[in-house]
Amino acid sequence: MSDEQASDFKPIARRLAGFVMPYRMGVVLTILAYLALAGTEPLIPYLIKNVFGEGFSEQAFSIWWVPAVLITLFALRGLFGFLGQYLLNWTVTRSVMDFRQALFEALLRADARVFTSLQPGTAVTKVVNDPQQVMSMLSGPMLSILRDGLPALAMLVYLFFLNWQLTLLSLVTTPAMSWVVQQVNKRIRKMGSKTYDAQLHLVNKVDDVTRAWRVVRTFDAAEHERAAFHRRADDVQRNALKTAAAGALSQPLSQLIASVGLSLIICLALLQARQTQTGVGEFAAFITALLLLTSRLRHLSDLLPPITNAMVIARGCLQLMDLPAEPDSGSRVLDKVHGEVEMRDVTLQYPEAERPALNDLNIQFKAGQTTALVGSSGAGKSSIIHLLLAFAEPGKGQVLLDGVPIGELKKANLRQQFAVVSQDIVLFDASVADNIAYAQPRDEARLEQALRAAHLWDFVQELPQGLDTVVGANGSKLSGGQRQRLAIARALYRDAPIWVFDEATSALDTESERAVQQALEQWQGRKTLIVIAHRLSTIRAADTIHVMSQGRVLESGTHTGLLARDGAYAAMVRAQNGE
Repeated sequence: MSDEQASDFKPIARRLAGFVMPYRMGVVLTILAYLALAGTEPLIPYLIKNVFGEGFSEQAFSIWWVPAVLITLFALRGLFGFLGQYLLNWTVTRSVMDFRQALFEALLRADARVFTSLQPGTAVTKVVNDPQQVMSMLSGPMLSILRDGLPALAMLVYLFFLNWQLTLLSLVTTPAMSWVVQQVNKRIRKMGSKTYDAQLHLVNKVDDVTRAWRVVRTFDAAEHERAAFHRRADDVQRNALKTAAAGALSQPLSQLIASVGLSLIICLALLQARQTQTGVGEFAAFITALLLLTSRLRHLSDLLPPITNAMVIARGCLQLMDLPAEPDSGSRVLDKVHGEVEMRDVTLQYPEAERPALNDLNIQFKAGQTTALVGSSGAGKSSIIHLLLAFAEPGKGQVLLDGVPIGELKKANLRQQFAVVSQDIVLFDASVADNIAYAQPRDEARLEQALRAAHLWDFVQELPQGLDTVVGANGSKLSGGQRQRLAIARALYRDAPIWVFDEATSALDTESERAVQQALEQWQGRKTLIVIAHRLSTIRAADTIHVMSQGRVLESGTHTGLLARDGAYAAMVRAQNGE
């Protein structure tokens, strides 16, 4: 490995070692097991030396000692080998678990802006698959070093004991082998990075098709997606083949160089044996030990490719771990919140946006009242919700909760005051009850109350397992209206002082929508309700209606008052009524 590669990989290796350190006792025991195994390695040529040296004499040791010693020797070697491999796997599996946990923690605390560019498929790969792949790729070479390197070292010592001159000569091929491995590894590193990136692109394509299968079939785009998948899969295959070809060069080239050295050593050993009349036993022991050493070194020649690929993959994982965390500079905690929300001169502009999403906005959501936000798409309605939940920070102005700037509050405490139903429904692959009582204690009475209010109780009673029926990935086993009602029930279940409904009833039929509205009206005066709606019929009973355009409030008032004003709101009502 070159100095440049080593310096590049050192920080990665140090961070990976941090996940192994809690289980270092497993590493120590693994090394001890393989040290014991290596200690038995020189006994093989030593036994051959005795068998060929004295074993054919009638006065030699009893023949029955041979099977007894061999069986015992290989039984011990098998025991030590099993213990070493088991202990190494014990260490690796626990390190992988901690690695995955750390990556998942990074996702949970990542800044909201990260998720605008992070593909779900990429995140899944880096959290679930890559840690196992990295640790497996690194544990393989470590196993080879312990299983083959330690016995090779023990055999090398034994060879020096037998004939130090020939053994020293056998090392002349080492620089040539090192140069070959270094050149091959440069190629592997380059192609390994390309292969990893190509695999992530392929994963993202599968993720897109899985999530958007309805769109794919509606647009009859199977052939288009098939061609796109083929192109990305072809990139993976081509780069993987180049990586494999580079790795495959390492062993035959190393073996070719080793064979040159081995041939030279055998010839010199034979010449020396003829000149000094060395016994057959000593010659057989030296050649056996040399062949065993060569066999071990052959396995060690394959160490760098998997290590290089592991470091490339680990670098991608650690980039995920280094994602910027969501800033949380607040220190205050509100124990009892009335639900008064106010925005003063608030301006919000998203990165790379041409104009502000909110422009010097002044708006108030009074405690215990229902406030509706209406306006065309892009008017800034959803941006208000992002600010209230601290998913974005205003470039100018203040957002106040009960008179306290929300920047002074801990984000967890701030978000505890809100129950939100977004226009993008998100459900978990869990039971109906787990989706409604998400991250809260399960209360059967509250579950029934929330489901009845969401006009979903009768449907749930007909499900095979009732409340314990699993709804599938993002509610795939439910209809669009059922998914939306389940999300509404989740918001109703949470006893928060402020409820936000962002197009929450858009997928409901008229009867279900009316039932949900009646349930919400029961909470008027006790909850602060913020409703974003395009269907103006759903917000007629609101205490205040704000009409928005280009990040500002055009006009405010009640339904009746705004109609009498005959402004933007009245025009919207006439347009929806077809007048």
